[in-house]
Amino acid sequence: MRFEDFRLLSIFFSTMLINQIYTIIAPFYPLVAEKKGIAQWVVGLIFTVMPLSGCLVASHIGKNLSYLGRRNTYTGGMLLGGISLAILAFIPEVTNATFILMSIISRILGGIGMISVYIAGFAIISSDYGDKRERNISILEAFAGLGLIVGLSSGTLCYALLGFTGIFLFSSTLFFMFTPFLWYTLSESTESQEVKVNTACWSLLKNKNILLDVLVGLYSSTAYNFFDPSLGPYMISLGFTEQDVGYIFIIETLAYAGGSFGLVFLLSRANKFYLMILSMVMIMLGEIVLGLIGGFMDTVPLWIPVLGICLASLGASIGFVTPLPSMLNEADMLPHKDMDINPDALSALFTMEVTMGEIIGPMMAGILVQFIGFELSSTSIAIIGAILIVIYGTMRRAKYLLISSEEDLKHPLLI
Repeated sequence: MRFEDFRLLSIFFSTMLINQIYTIIAPFYPLVAEKKGIAQWVVGLIFTVMPLSGCLVASHIGKNLSYLGRRNTYTGGMLLGGISLAILAFIPEVTNATFILMSIISRILGGIGMISVYIAGFAIISSDYGDKRERNISILEAFAGLGLIVGLSSGTLCYALLGFTGIFLFSSTLFFMFTPFLWYTLSESTESQEVKVNTACWSLLKNKNILLDVLVGLYSSTAYNFFDPSLGPYMISLGFTEQDVGYIFIIETLAYAGGSFGLVFLLSRANKFYLMILSMVMIMLGEIVLGLIGGFMDTVPLWIPVLGICLASLGASIGFVTPLPSMLNEADMLPHKDMDINPDALSALFTMEVTMGEIIGPMMAGILVQFIGFELSSTSIAIIGAILIVIYGTMRRAKYLLISSEEDLKHPLLI
């Protein structure tokens, strides 16, 4: 096996590992917090801290990735992920105030670590594997989905064997042991060349094509994360069991991972414009099935939520994976493309859109469901998707526009 293949496999494996931070605490952290008498809204806030902290630093990391170094950023993110898990190992025996403080610090470090791994990883794949970047981005997202599954299942299994403290110490040890190997495989060839143009990722939104691609990714992430706090209680209210809810969330993650693996073969062959439209249509149909149709039935059979979550998850996988290759195509002919600044900036922009959806989706679930119920909330997200389909279908230009500097961003076609 070539060294480049080892490097790619290490990126895939570390992506799977870092994504476990999201789900490994889901089965039992809320139970520990409840036993300590900590309010549910505080637990919800702690869960939100992770994507929020990542979103706040993503622009800075992307803009300065060439100076920070991709290898430094990537391995530093893995170390922060390990530290965040190690901190959680010691919280069951502390006071409530210390419990909350340590949890917030842990999620902040985890959020920064995850965003660092994602930005540097996407930048490495985009520039070092240019001819196969679309396939590798699809595989990367599939491994991210596997990480969510592994985190949820291994967390439940290892909790029974090792207890709360043991599972987090074991998981953090995996991070610390793998990071030196990762440092070796991410050789200097992954570092950016000298950069003469420092493009801020936010300024790229002046390109209408990139802006529309970002909106599709943001919508996909928002709709997908809307289900996390809202779908379970809604299904319980319809008479489903907690076991049924567990099956639905497993199916959700499997459908997402399966869709990402399917794009390995489809992404380089299909028109990305139509893939973006397809992603929004599938999410829209999934939201309608889960909300509108279920709301008109006295007894909802299990196949209804299964169908809805499969449609929405498959659509979200397309909406997650396709925007970055589409945006990279937009910047493919830049005069300074070999300097890697645009993969850095676009990777940060792409990661921010996904992270913002991880914040907006649960917030929409908490606010909308409380006032108008799950059915109308889900239908509202479907309506937003329909509007975005019309906007994207009519406004996105087919031809790619060149951007070579900050001055070029003032071009009339970009305004």
